[in-house]
Amino acid sequence: MTDPILDIVPLRSVVAIARCGGVHRAAEALHVTQSTVSAHLRRLEKSTGGTIVEKAGRGVRFTDHGNRLLGHAQTILDAHDTAVHALASPTTRTLSVSATEHGADRLIPELSRGFGSLPGGWTAQFRFDRSAQVSGAVEHGLADVAVFLAPGDHPDAVGPIALHWYAAREWERPIDTVPVLLFDDPCVLRAPAADALARNGIDHVVAAEAANLAGLYSAARSGLGVTLLPAIDATDGLVVIDTLPAVPSIALAVSVGPRVPAAVRTAVRRAAAALTAAA
Repeated sequence: MTDPILDIVPLRSVVAIARCGGVHRAAEALHVTQSTVSAHLRRLEKSTGGTIVEKAGRGVRFTDHGNRLLGHAQTILDAHDTAVHALASPTTRTLSVSATEHGADRLIPELSRGFGSLPGGWTAQFRFDRSAQVSGAVEHGLADVAVFLAPGDHPDAVGPIALHWYAAREWERPIDTVPVLLFDDPCVLRAPAADALARNGIDHVVAAEAANLAGLYSAARSGLGVTLLPAIDATDGLVVIDTLPAVPSIALAVSVGPRVPAAVRTAVRRAAAALTAAA
């Protein structure tokens, strides 16, 4: 009988389940399907001979066997990732960067310039997602660097980003109820949008929700309503609507993992600061 093998990829799924609070959220954080994460669980259960998680209400909880595996999984992943960073060739050093969709067309050039000025041939591998998912990527061990929108008092904030209402050029504000276009929950822009309208006694209805920035743009450009976006976005085809109440700025935040060298950390934060300054 062969000894059981604990593969790195399934172990990463187990840790993601623990840190994200469930299989579905772990799949979103890892950018894989839920069935893939479930398959990773089954593979590890077969290798280790025990059930790892069990249903608990709408979520899951770790069994005693699962908790023991989880402790070993984190130790193995930490050792693996440390070795990969330490042994990487100076000419092939790659940072995994999880970044907000907002301002991607400006963010990539700024970060690329920052990396290009560093010794050692550092490059970036980008993955773009909603800020709500990106914000925990470093903490959950899913990325070396995370760049995301956050409240102004966030400890990793590097600078403010103005927020504006946008709509199609031909859109006109209704007299009574304002149709608003929003991202699906969780989203850091939903609460500021609703709060600003409520504070000013403006009734609104959610006319459309979108899972990503492209979907929100399509809804806005088709004239379905007005949406709140940061000033760093490329909003071709949309115009600023100044007949709605102003919304306080949001912050651009940068989280950097502990294994990232100080020079790279500085370059990333400098690039993000340049993006906020240009907004």
